[in-house]
Amino acid sequence: MGKRVQRIRLLATGSLAAGGLILTAAAPASATRSASDPTTSPAAADSKEKSSLLHRQARSDAELREQVALQLKIAPGGIQTSRNEVSYDNGRFVVTYALPQQVAAGTADCPSGWFCFYDGANFGYPRGKLSSCWWQDLATYGWSDRTSSVDNGDTNAIGYINHDDGGNPANGHSDDDPLFWDQWNESIAYLAPDHNNKADHVYRYC
Repeated sequence: MGKRVQRIRLLATGSLAAGGLILTAAAPASATRSASDPTTSPAAADSKEKSSLLHRQARSDAELREQVALQLKIAPGGIQTSRNEVSYDNGRFVVTYALPQQVAAGTADCPSGWFCFYDGANFGYPRGKLSSCWWQDLATYGWSDRTSSVDNGDTNAIGYINHDDGGNPANGHSDDDPLFWDQWNESIAYLAPDHNNKADHVYRYC
């Protein structure tokens, strides 16, 4: 049976709060900025570039090595198991970065028995994959708010969840928001705007 690929998925389980967007006119920027402005410092620019590197394809082997190093920095405890992969918890979770010049977007390629989530829409790498049952915290692997498309190679439905503790960790997970379900053998190339880059946890029935 071939995979069912959805380009846009708008339905979610659970209730979603209505939201709005308020735009305000920005004040004219000053003609000059202070040399001490942290948003324009070389360190801030370098930090922004390093962060963006996690979410795009490496342009060289040197950038790929830096991607792997950044992955291990934001989520310690992993082991580099190949040129472009980092594994956690004895292989339970695997992050795969695209090789330089590799054409990765447009193909749902999750292996059988795993469920996968992609940093880019239309299955654009990097890709995370899990095979564990029940509730999993994606923050453990540096993958909170990094899911823009999904592919389910497992025979069970996978729930994607947005964590909301109201700013107080003591509230736990009672107000977590179920975003959507990825059914068996289903791929979703483009998540709805209110689901895109929102998943913090996943739940696999076993």
